[in-house]
Amino acid sequence: MMTGAWVEAQTGIINLSSDDPMVFEIFQNWLYYRDLGLNDDQMEDTSLILSLWIFGDKIQVPDFQNAALDALRSAVVPPVKHTRVFRLQDIQTAFEHTGEGSPLRKFIVDLYVWDGPLNGLMAKLLGEDYPQAFIIQLFDAYTTTFQRPKNIKDKRPYGANAELYHVRYPGSSVGQEVGNDIEEK
Repeated sequence: MMTGAWVEAQTGIINLSSDDPMVFEIFQNWLYYRDLGLNDDQMEDTSLILSLWIFGDKIQVPDFQNAALDALRSAVVPPVKHTRVFRLQDIQTAFEHTGEGSPLRKFIVDLYVWDGPLNGLMAKLLGEDYPQAFIIQLFDAYTTTFQRPKNIKDKRPYGANAELYHVRYPGSSVGQEVGNDIEEK
């Protein structure tokens, strides 16, 4: 039984007509093999991987969301040559399609807090159309939960524990429990 704030939870019908067929194809592959099966080009496409996580949220399959988050983490966090941050469009998409408390939002904000482009970031935030919720969560993370340590590379919350950003079932001890506090989509 579907729950949450998605329309599909209210109607009991999942309409996939607006979803990217490639996203569904990857989901289908994951159902059979428990592997996203992304090629190198797809692993570089953060927009695609974000779409996978959002699709997993829509159809309420936390294990698929977690696989997408792990792929996203692999795509943007070292050992890749350097940490990559998300394009404005990706941040807008993620914050538009997730609710407050989303593990995906937390991952994106933590990535910016720990490895984001500090030089000129504030000017960019004020000069571009970043989602207000992203800016608030980013400033909150900077001011209330973060004091930059001397050896910043060893303190990244996403560095050692990917499960910190996993969606979990109610009552589970791993990841972040998600409930019905998601904004209406």
